[in-house]
Amino acid sequence: MSSPHAPHPESGPASNGPRSPRPPSRRGAVGRLLLLAIVIAIVALVAWRLGLFELRDRERLLAVVGELRGARLLAPAFVLAYAAAVTFGLPASAFTLAGGVLFGFWRGLLFNWLGATAGAMLAYLFADLLCRGDCRRLLGRRGSALERVAADHGFMSMLRLRLIPVVPFSLLNFAAALAGVRRRDYALATALGIVPGAAVYTYFADSLLQGAAGAERHALTRLTIAAGLLLLLSFTPAIIRRAREG
Repeated sequence: MSSPHAPHPESGPASNGPRSPRPPSRRGAVGRLLLLAIVIAIVALVAWRLGLFELRDRERLLAVVGELRGARLLAPAFVLAYAAAVTFGLPASAFTLAGGVLFGFWRGLLFNWLGATAGAMLAYLFADLLCRGDCRRLLGRRGSALERVAADHGFMSMLRLRLIPVVPFSLLNFAAALAGVRRRDYALATALGIVPGAAVYTYFADSLLQGAAGAERHALTRLTIAAGLLLLLSFTPAIIRRAREG
């Protein structure tokens, strides 16, 4: 007679420790991505109903700027609103222009930079908290390759994408988290990379809103020059390293 304590022959070997957590399913990863998209869509709908998208119209934005002048606690409220807009992927260009008109160049640049940087970090943390590595597993081998690139070249890649915005600002905020860019690399590259654009558009904010002749063209030219110089600077370490190796 077999012992009542003996394991059943079909039960397999007994576990010697806690089971390792099961990898997240594809359905779960898709669900997290859908939840992220739904939250952003809901916020965008609320913003639209509140009239925030109307601020992209020059005349409407000028009217709102006129109403806000002299308001109490305007600076902290502005930074919070800017950060909230960026966090959920809402258009933030109107905030940049408004900051330049409301506060002048230096204070406007500071507040624009604070709002954009804080919002970008919150967007990254939001996407990272919701998806983490689960969503990258949807890409299979490409996801693993993306993680390696993010680990090896995260800072420089992010800096160049911020300087030359071939990827929309808000989309890059979420994509960086899903790609696995390290938080430190993302934060530093964002804080540095958005300075040229913020400075140029803050400086020309009044002219751009008033529709001054050639203002937009001059702003774009100066932004391109500033970003180009910083982009070249970002390649300097690699050039020096290759020269030494050669």
